[in-house]
Amino acid sequence: MKIRDKFFLVFGLYIFLTVTFGFFAFKELQAISKRLVLVETADDITNTFLEVRRYEKNFLLFKNQESLDELQMYLGTLKNIIDTIKAEIAQEIGSNNASMMKQSIAEYERCVTMTGENFSAQEELEALVRIKGRQLEQKIGKEKLQEFLVLRRHEKNIMLYKNQDAFVEFKRIYNSSSFTSQPQIRDYEALVTNLYRLYDAERVSVENLRVTARSIQSFTQNLSTQERRSIDSTIRMSIILLVTALVILIISGTIINIKLATSIETPIRKLEMLTKKIALGDFSESIEVKGRDEISSLEVSFNLMEEKLKNAHLSLEHTIEKLMEKQSQLVEAEKLASVGKLAAGIAHEINNPLTAVLTFSNLMLEQCPPSDPRHEKLKLMARETDRARTIVRQLLNFGREIVIKPEKININRPVSEIADSLIAQDAFKGIELSMNLSEELPDVYADPAQIGQVVMNILLNAIHAVTPPGKIEVSTRANEGNVEILFSDTGKGISEKHLRKIFDPFFTTKDASKGTGLGLAVSYGIIKKHGGDIEVASKEGQGTTFTVRLPIYGQI
Repeated sequence: MKIRDKFFLVFGLYIFLTVTFGFFAFKELQAISKRLVLVETADDITNTFLEVRRYEKNFLLFKNQESLDELQMYLGTLKNIIDTIKAEIAQEIGSNNASMMKQSIAEYERCVTMTGENFSAQEELEALVRIKGRQLEQKIGKEKLQEFLVLRRHEKNIMLYKNQDAFVEFKRIYNSSSFTSQPQIRDYEALVTNLYRLYDAERVSVENLRVTARSIQSFTQNLSTQERRSIDSTIRMSIILLVTALVILIISGTIINIKLATSIETPIRKLEMLTKKIALGDFSESIEVKGRDEISSLEVSFNLMEEKLKNAHLSLEHTIEKLMEKQSQLVEAEKLASVGKLAAGIAHEINNPLTAVLTFSNLMLEQCPPSDPRHEKLKLMARETDRARTIVRQLLNFGREIVIKPEKININRPVSEIADSLIAQDAFKGIELSMNLSEELPDVYADPAQIGQVVMNILLNAIHAVTPPGKIEVSTRANEGNVEILFSDTGKGISEKHLRKIFDPFFTTKDASKGTGLGLAVSYGIIKKHGGDIEVASKEGQGTTFTVRLPIYGQI
């Protein structure tokens, strides 16, 4: 037999066997296809519910409306998949199982809704508790304030730990206090009790949510497993037929495998190379996606992973920068603590000459008639000496609770006194100072010395920011239940990235010789202690405006 005939015979045999086994394999594959529809449906349900569980964790972690909306969106997708199951598939699954699955999904949705309502109620009640606590702090006398602050500290423990131990300790402190007979404190205690009940209800609701979710997940996974088992026997027969056909087609299969291996190896090697670069911190290169097969899907996932790793890397660097910034602030705090100790040691030595100067200045002032040209200078000297002594005391008290000694005053008085003091010291050299103080201002209830310190700090910042010739304008006005002091300058302004940090302790853009970054932080604390606020508006190269607000007397 000629070689050519052998080739034809063998080739014909190959064709006959291929067609024969292919026919039987086709019949088996048809059966498998029917079963695969069930498996795909089960997988869709399982994968969708896994997404639901992932967003459930986000919802329980962040407890916000956005997470709840995302969870409900994927839950709606799951319900749509279940509702669109074909009748033959539902019959294969079992009508009881399909009905039970729908009931479980409905119960899970109800638990999600209840949990979301509980989180919203917690947020509202926590806000009420804080507001009620702050109101009571202002109403309670000084002799009982410390006792009430202890109660508030345990209130914060309840919000932090949300457990029974924190609540029991709060109740114990409350029952042993002298507040049980005061209606307002009882109302406050009732709010805290209701808040704890919401926390307790949250635990029950979340547990029910998780139990229901585990039940659904177990059902969907079992369903998928069951369907896969049902096609095992069919696949075995198909394997026998396909292996036989594979032996017949081994030569052509080898060629195909070589090409297939090459098409797979090339992108995998590319993935390996880029993985090594990413390990070294190089995120500059990504994979060019070609085709629409599993390899291209892997390439898309790899690019997405690389982008997320890059973002995480940048976020980590940003966090490290913040940590270094906080570390520098701690160093500054250590320095300031040392300054405080030093000031405490020499305060007596400083206060003695200041007291002598102040005493003799006052004696000379009493002996000097108002008509004498030296009277105003002596008066200024006595006032500034007293201010110096006050500054020493403030340095000693820095870091302690700010204690104010309020009195009914017109805000124009400390503003004009500080401005006059700085003018006398020639602080505005080359700078035009414009004073527009309203003559019909209502009184405020404030500590003149503390307010003067705030005015001093802001004016000194404005002077340092302005390059002569420049202009600083100070004005006062009444506005919506508040008295406002406005400081506007034509200085270099504050950049947007620094604007949100100007009230942070130790943050400063000035040279170390001009400030420690405490002025605005202290000023902010003083104004907040008075029940007021400070706002700042600035544009680089155009200037800055600080607005200090204090409540009108009688409206605090």
